Amino acid sequence: MSEQVSRRDALKCIITGIVCGVVAGVGGYMAAPREVARETVTTTVTETTTVTTTQTVTAGAPAAKPRTIPSEPLKIGIVSFLTGAAAAPFGIPGKNAFELYVETINAQGGIAGRKLNPIYCDEAGGVDAQVKLARKLALEDKVWAIIGYISSADCKAVAPLADELGIPIIMYDCGTHVLMEGETSPYECPKYKLAFRTKSHLCIDNVGLALYIKKYYPNIKRVAGINPDYAWGRDSWKIFKLALEKLMPDVEFVGEWWPKLFTTDYTAHITALLAAKPDIIHTALWGGDAVTFTKQALEMGLFKQAIVAYSRGEPYLQELGTAFPEGQIINCAGPHYYRYPPPDKWPLNKWFVEEYTKRYGKYPTYPCYHAAQAMTAFKTALGKAIAMVGGWPEPDEFAEAMTNLCCETPSGLLMIREDHNGVEDSTLVGVTKMVPEVEPKFPILVNTEAYPAHLVNPPVGIRTEDWIKSWKV
Repeated sequence: MSEQVSRRDALKCIITGIVCGVVAGVGGYMAAPREVARETVTTTVTETTTVTTTQTVTAGAPAAKPRTIPSEPLKIGIVSFLTGAAAAPFGIPGKNAFELYVETINAQGGIAGRKLNPIYCDEAGGVDAQVKLARKLALEDKVWAIIGYISSADCKAVAPLADELGIPIIMYDCGTHVLMEGETSPYECPKYKLAFRTKSHLCIDNVGLALYIKKYYPNIKRVAGINPDYAWGRDSWKIFKLALEKLMPDVEFVGEWWPKLFTTDYTAHITALLAAKPDIIHTALWGGDAVTFTKQALEMGLFKQAIVAYSRGEPYLQELGTAFPEGQIINCAGPHYYRYPPPDKWPLNKWFVEEYTKRYGKYPTYPCYHAAQAMTAFKTALGKAIAMVGGWPEPDEFAEAMTNLCCETPSGLLMIREDHNGVEDSTLVGVTKMVPEVEPKFPILVNTEAYPAHLVNPPVGIRTEDWIKSWKV
């Protein structure tokens, strides 16, 4: 990548870090989640001025009515896959993390004294079902906000409803890069006023893989892809291929395969991959599909012939245990790993790992960290908005507080940019290895690289494809 791009984006990252420190001090963030200071909503009166936190009215003008904090619980909708192939490795771990955060926040008095009243909903059923569910949550259940969604297709369908229904919708896991981007560069930000995504998009997964492959596998010649046949899979392969072509122009792409979602028999695809003889196979298969593919690939000897690079493979190490093959490349969908950031150096991760494992008997996986990010951003933005307006905010005031927000999460710093995309501070990539003295139940990641945000995220206003095409390597 060109030094010009790297230095420019590095400077932006430094500036962002400074902003993070300032904003985090204003909003209050979650450690084992902290309470927003109640004095931020106190009304102060002097001889000439009525002040409600940041609102000022001069003498002689009509006094603004002080804001209040409602006493009733804060109703929110939380949506995640609770049934189907995506439930066990993704949806239920995400819901577990939401429950942990809701209970922790409530135990500490809620948000500005308001306890959270969550309505947990199943994301299964497809796009039409999720559009209907979002409308029901907003219009019938009267939730103040909706937090959820794993499927990229569901996010693309639901995001426009935030502005239509007038409630914040916070998407915690879906990864397609086009969700918040315009059709051309530069594009206008934000695309939606009340819709946010509290995580980085799939660019970090696939650019991170490409950078890792260039460094550790410089002599590969042949690459193939097997990805799910819908937005997530096709976008993931497009970005990975584009990045690898830039970084390693002599690599030959020897085939791409597109199984339907929830395929149960991958033998034909695996047979074709064996015949193509790639050195590395890229895959964005996820949930039960990734587990099924890996089991069948093991039986057919695919891992003896090629290395598989999983764009989001971190959950399957625990899912398959000692059966998961060694030597495979894993991206953690950001810096989301129970061993990273090192718990002895990042207390939030220590707290999160200990609390999650105590409750659920497993280490948290990246969907859990994404849920933690969403809840942290939601709580921090509400605290910031309350401080800004001196009482309970309107949705557009919450959106203003959410934009350019920065907060500490178990997996590091999270920034919500002006395009309403979350940007995590790095993406972690490594190779699977059994290390019995460390963790005898499943492989861990070794030879890890944490690529900083400015290397794996396009700048605001620049489409992902256009950014990668601009690289000079």
